[in-house]
Amino acid sequence: MFYVTDNDKEPYIMSEKLDTLEDELAGNNFIRIHKSYLVNAKYIESITRYKVKLKLPDGVELAIPKARYTFVKKQFIAYQGEV
Repeated sequence: MFYVTDNDKEPYIMSEKLDTLEDELAGNNFIRIHKSYLVNAKYIESITRYKVKLKLPDGVELAIPKARYTFVKKQFIAYQGEV
């Protein structure tokens, strides 16, 4: 299970597999930064070596596994080019 926040509304819990959700959100600017994290690119403030900082009030930082860093960085750069 995981929770999703939608704008400033209350978070809600989903029991769907993250792989399934990732497939459903393909093409909607979501990046799989970790086996446990699927992040909307518009909420990424910055990417540093092996960390993603999110544009949230608490400035959450999520780990990026070394093996996924290059993929995540390329996906974010591609997203920035689209915006």
